[in-house]
Amino acid sequence: MRLPSLLAGAIVLAATSATFVATPAFADPESKIDPEITATGEHRAIVRVQQPAQVGSAQASAEQVKQDRKNVSTQPPTEVAGKLDFFVYRGTRAELEKIAEQSDVVSIRKDKLNEPTLVQSIPLIGADKAHRQGFTGRGTAVAILDTGIDKDHPAFGGRIVAQACFSAADPVDGSKPLCPNGSQFQIGDGAADAETDACMTGAPQPQYGLCYHGTHVAGIAAGQATSGLAANGVAPQAKIIPVQVFSRFENSPYCAGRPVCVLAYDSSVLTGMAYADLLADQYNLASVNLSLGGGQYDTACDTGDGADFKAEVDKLLAKGVATVVASGNNGYDAAVSWPACVSNTVAVGATDKQDAVAAFSNRGPLLDVFAPGVAITAAIVDDSYAALNGTSMATPHVAGAFALLHQKHRRAGVDQLLGALTRTGKPIAYTSAGTEVTTPRINVYAALRSRL
Repeated sequence: MRLPSLLAGAIVLAATSATFVATPAFADPESKIDPEITATGEHRAIVRVQQPAQVGSAQASAEQVKQDRKNVSTQPPTEVAGKLDFFVYRGTRAELEKIAEQSDVVSIRKDKLNEPTLVQSIPLIGADKAHRQGFTGRGTAVAILDTGIDKDHPAFGGRIVAQACFSAADPVDGSKPLCPNGSQFQIGDGAADAETDACMTGAPQPQYGLCYHGTHVAGIAAGQATSGLAANGVAPQAKIIPVQVFSRFENSPYCAGRPVCVLAYDSSVLTGMAYADLLADQYNLASVNLSLGGGQYDTACDTGDGADFKAEVDKLLAKGVATVVASGNNGYDAAVSWPACVSNTVAVGATDKQDAVAAFSNRGPLLDVFAPGVAITAAIVDDSYAALNGTSMATPHVAGAFALLHQKHRRAGVDQLLGALTRTGKPIAYTSAGTEVTTPRINVYAALRSRL
């Protein structure tokens, strides 16, 4: 018997870090300064030295460059400042050139402002350009088979058109249903509510509960900009069909030592797929998103435990609906999880903002495309926003991309739309089982401009 499918998204609130490239201590002062620091105007700059112990003296010298005002920013508390090898200075290029003459100074670069990561990931795949051309997913729908949704989150703006819950229970496994009505099945308004008692009780992060994952995934695929996050998802005008397919597990060996967790049975996922098929024509469904998975497969799993899933995917393909699946977060270099191993799905791996393959992402010949999946900020339960990592976050970028393509090419098949994404994506080369493999990172704007 297969183990229950595991959440593919890493449940990690994002923390940012910066890596600086060192230059020789005795380099020419001009070579230490970022070319973006121009001769005109003032700049807020990060002045980096060789060791944290050198910050104090370098900062004191910098304060002498322009003595009529304080140009060096206030340092953080001592326990933090002692770990930093830089300080921030605001001034002109000429002033920074004088600071660069210090032998302890390694580099000087702009202290740039960073927008929320979803704002960055959407332009990375060209979705912002697509929106400006009128491709927003209007007239299409995306189904999110996950942990339900925060049904009144402002990011969804009344676009949730149908809901269901298929949440199996098994006392031997210690699993209980998450459906709001307390049963294992529920269809109708509120059926995929991610803020029920069953979702919220006993969660390690009480404000978000156990079922926040689906809201985040839906926000990436089809969220809209709000006062809380000035960033659209990939298809901000698409309709949303959330389906709860997870169950609550208590004191179960499947929770890996945690007292409570949420996991999805294959049967619940398959039931959710069938529900999506039922609504495909009514809502012009473009894609089904499955940010979940389990196991390790280095060859297609179309027979055996993948056969029933393949059959459901085939039904959706016949209606022009793509089934988009996370490859998994085990870091396998030549394997993916189930059900990404099913050959007729669209298997998605994760890259970061620099288009490097995320260390956690499964990859290899079974992968179809990459999409951004590192520190992605999107909607979360309690009308909030958070940044998460995972192939779970990469997958809805692709599900949303299918909505944009489906809006333009209503009668095109999934293979044609996937072909456009793979032909026009940015090639990402990496080593898989000792062999170089290339997989495209999607660029939906380029795909929209290409001929099918």
